[in-house]
Amino acid sequence: MAASCAACGATLAKPAGPTADQARMLAIRAAQVDAVNRLIETVLAARVSAVKTVGRAIGPGSDKEIALRVFLRAARRVGEPRVYSDGVAEVDVEVPVAAVVRRVAELYTPGQHETGELADLRYVAVDGYVRAGGRGRPLRDPSAEVLERLESVPLEEMPEMFPSGWRRVTATGRVEAIRAARIQAYAAMAELLKAVYLGPTERIGSLVDGLSASEAMFDGFVRSLPVAGPPRMMPDRVAEVDVAAMTADLIRVLKDIRTLRGDEAWTDEQLDRLSIRLKEPRLTATGRGMPPASEIRPADATVTRPKAPLPDWAAETVEAQGEAPFSPDAKDREEARVLAARSAKARALAAAEKKVDAVTLAAGVTVRQRAAKDSRFRRDLKTFLSSVRVAVSRPTEDGKGWEVRLRLPLLRLYECSLPHD
Repeated sequence: MAASCAACGATLAKPAGPTADQARMLAIRAAQVDAVNRLIETVLAARVSAVKTVGRAIGPGSDKEIALRVFLRAARRVGEPRVYSDGVAEVDVEVPVAAVVRRVAELYTPGQHETGELADLRYVAVDGYVRAGGRGRPLRDPSAEVLERLESVPLEEMPEMFPSGWRRVTATGRVEAIRAARIQAYAAMAELLKAVYLGPTERIGSLVDGLSASEAMFDGFVRSLPVAGPPRMMPDRVAEVDVAAMTADLIRVLKDIRTLRGDEAWTDEQLDRLSIRLKEPRLTATGRGMPPASEIRPADATVTRPKAPLPDWAAETVEAQGEAPFSPDAKDREEARVLAARSAKARALAAAEKKVDAVTLAAGVTVRQRAAKDSRFRRDLKTFLSSVRVAVSRPTEDGKGWEVRLRLPLLRLYECSLPHD
């Protein structure tokens, strides 16, 4: 009986949650997603004219917007993730403003009175990069499957983290996004297959096109292909669907098309050689789709009030500046610039730390005094200081040195200063 009860208790036991390392990873992933989405919003909001934004110019939810979103997924992470003792993680990402301008130019042709230079982005860029920061907390009760998938994706890549990015999308909107992705996947597969070489210069398209019956047979083959795995609901609100074609099945349908056309130019041996040419037993094409704008609920405008009013300092931003002259011992101008910029940033950071240390917390205790007695706060303070952002990095007015201006919003410091749970 005792053994039976023990077994019963084991069955009813609640599954263990994520480990501390997994919780940290989940928070970093959530912050990464938030940072990339903020970067996307910044780019889409940039103006191509006085009245038109990038988002409006390329068309909301269009293939061009999808292409831009996928491009921005590759934004590079800046520095190391910052994880605080309350589980909150922060991640910064950046993308070269010149690369964004080029990508937008590929997607959109400027009209009259539109330069295409995206002056908004160039204005907010620092050292030629557009940056965005994101915050995140661990997912609640993630399944073992979700944990395994997220741990398998390199940190440089954006993983699927449903429902992240899809909370405001209706069920109909999700279905429409998947449907659009599936249609695009089949179109991409048809394009991929027609571009495959049968010989030195001939492609599959030359065997298929030109006869309505062969085109219909090929189209029927493509439309019959299975979807490879479940749809991926990516956090940038883009659904992805993969379609797969087995090389052996492709060869069979090409033989049927050859017979239908009465084309003796291609022998069975030549078509069978396609499997050697492709070197893969299966070809995969990806389609992407977004939900219609009408199926995205507006953001909740309700502001959650804190239990206690914020102190005035919590809404402030510390700014600090540092300058350094160009070294006469540098090998060239670029080395002089790098050394001066590094020195100027170090001086600005020291000035920012001094200002933060002097901030008065509850009961008249300064940040410096609190950090001296509270080891947890001291660790969070170190993490907080590493979140400082470069607002300006440029030559000094006299041209003889370099100037760096740093900016550090204090809200996160206030949150870290609250009593521990």
